[in-house]
Amino acid sequence: MLREIRLINYKAFLCERIKLEPITVFIGSNGSGKSSVASALYALSTIIRLGLLAAFPEGFFSFWNLRNFEPLDCGYKYPPIGIGISGDIDGMAVDYDILFTRDDNSQTGFYINYEGIKVQNGESTYHYVAGKHPDIDFDLPTEGTQNWLPSINDHPQRECIFTALADLDTKDAFQQSLRRIKKYVQMMSRYQFLASAARMPCERYDGTGRPPFLKPDGSNLAEVVQYLQEEKRGRLVELKDWLRKYAEGGNKIVDIGVATYEDKVFMNFFEEGKRKGSFEVRGPLVSDGYWVFTAFACLACSPTLPSTAFFEEPESHLHPHKLPILREVFDSMVARDENPCQVLISSHSPYFLDLFKESPQSVIFLRNGKTTRLSDLPDYDKVLSLYSLGEAWYSNVFSWGNPL
Repeated sequence: MLREIRLINYKAFLCERIKLEPITVFIGSNGSGKSSVASALYALSTIIRLGLLAAFPEGFFSFWNLRNFEPLDCGYKYPPIGIGISGDIDGMAVDYDILFTRDDNSQTGFYINYEGIKVQNGESTYHYVAGKHPDIDFDLPTEGTQNWLPSINDHPQRECIFTALADLDTKDAFQQSLRRIKKYVQMMSRYQFLASAARMPCERYDGTGRPPFLKPDGSNLAEVVQYLQEEKRGRLVELKDWLRKYAEGGNKIVDIGVATYEDKVFMNFFEEGKRKGSFEVRGPLVSDGYWVFTAFACLACSPTLPSTAFFEEPESHLHPHKLPILREVFDSMVARDENPCQVLISSHSPYFLDLFKESPQSVIFLRNGKTTRLSDLPDYDKVLSLYSLGEAWYSNVFSWGNPL
């Protein structure tokens, strides 16, 4: 699980360290930085997996307009951006930071001002640092005496350390640690399920026994359900239980299934009949809320969960009275004994925020690139004795992250 993300000169964030919980909710107005947290995690994942150029292709991100640090203090003509994480990854305590900017004169296209990594694996500790960073408001956990791997180039005009795995001895314990970190971040994902995408027929499950990974927009929902139907019947029963629970008090959706046509597969819903039995409800007649919730429940029932999942506005299309069930779905993902998932959420909904009144350490307000945790606000418990959490936020009682 990730315990912290550090953002330096990244979009709205000048210098911020954000503590993370098993479930963390980011709430704030438009432009406050909620999506920037998600994009930073995705960018760092891409840097570790594929390198800087894949994460920041030419024209994707403007480095030239960044003026939050004095360039001369950074060792290069342009100030850098920085992203860092700390966490418990596959049984290891890991800290990693990288600060960099674009460099047209470099073969890699980048200039790395600072890179540091610290890995504690059992009784073994690996700590490597190269370069320097500008003065910031906090100490980086990767800081230390300049010490770099002799087999890897430490010139600033290079790629990150993870791209140099081939230069290390394959039996080297540190290399194995880097590979485990790389595998962990490869399983990080960002989701925004769309009913229009989930409704569409998709490619059929290939029958290999390898579980398909639910796509970020839910566009292969039918494929994943077909996999559960053919390979993991117990998980399919669990999914149907979630849908029946969601259907209580409304249309009595009692079952789901899949049908195939040529090389495509699509989903069917079944509603309880007035007398007995059930009848099929065609996909276009099923509400957007059912489709979106089915995607959430299907992900929670999948054999393979992402290591970290960032959900953007998961309350979209769902009735406020059904949001407590969505919270239960997220709780089930975190509580899995095998392959648990850390859940990060951005939201605009005071109704969804109300579900975290008893978890103030899990709520982070954002405003103008600054963050504060609900549990760190003065007298937050007194405020919550008078207001619901969503009402207090929406009415600007806290003066933090409100939508006004």
